[in-house]
Amino acid sequence: MAQKTKVAFLGPVASYSHQATKLAFPDENTHELIPVKTIREVFDTVQARGTEYGVVPFENSTHGPVSMTLEALADRGDELRDVVVCGEVYLGVHHFLLGKKGGRLEDVRRVYSHPQAFGQTGRWMRRFLPGVEMVEVSSTSKAAEIVATGGDEGWAAVAGEMAGREYGLGVLGERIEDRGDNETRFFVVGRKQEKGEGRGKGKNLVSFCVGSHDEPGALAEVLGCFRERGLNLTSINSVPGLREGMRPFEYLFFVEFEGTGQVDEGVRVKGVLEDLESKTKGWRYLGGWESARR
Repeated sequence: MAQKTKVAFLGPVASYSHQATKLAFPDENTHELIPVKTIREVFDTVQARGTEYGVVPFENSTHGPVSMTLEALADRGDELRDVVVCGEVYLGVHHFLLGKKGGRLEDVRRVYSHPQAFGQTGRWMRRFLPGVEMVEVSSTSKAAEIVATGGDEGWAAVAGEMAGREYGLGVLGERIEDRGDNETRFFVVGRKQEKGEGRGKGKNLVSFCVGSHDEPGALAEVLGCFRERGLNLTSINSVPGLREGMRPFEYLFFVEFEGTGQVDEGVRVKGVLEDLESKTKGWRYLGGWESARR
């Protein structure tokens, strides 16, 4: 039998990352999905060739970017030099308040979940569980596992319906996200020079990480490079620089743009890179892939 392609995701099983990974790699006969404990570990195992691919949450339509993923993409320690983004997948996210079967909402004293899930359910939590202790853990499925294996009727988890079934929990509140159109965008990461598989159809997207000079108008000059070359920026994020030679409050910027689909696209991108050499403290290629946005 042919060896299965290994794909790492933020576990344990039944996390939203697990669901997104099953969407990106649906064929169980050709792919082995491997849960790991942290987002950083997804990147590390791809870099070390422990898996061919990994799936990580990148941004949520309600609560914004996932800081742990940005940290890994920034690669300020130069430890993930071979890892690039090669695809994406979108997942509609509906949160449930899960507790031990027979438990009641009014008895809840402590709630476990991932920081992103707390950020996406803030209004509901303030309305129905004001003052309740909220404990951040590595993933929503980990929260469900903690509640299922410990504590009492006073413990609950914010997680997906799939996690509730997996860990035998009851539903204390359903679809508690602040917006019904809540959606998370996940990146598929692989190694350089290795083509992604099973990605969505649509416009090409390309992403770079650049370090801007701490000078008036420096960021505007960086963004202007893309405008002058006719490339449409679709996303900008940032993290503190922390690289050698960068001072406090200097930042690394993640810029994502649409491919033009035109014959001269390679020339345009090459021109942008030449411009960035003179206007930034360096750049890092983060990958190119096909958009899966509906």
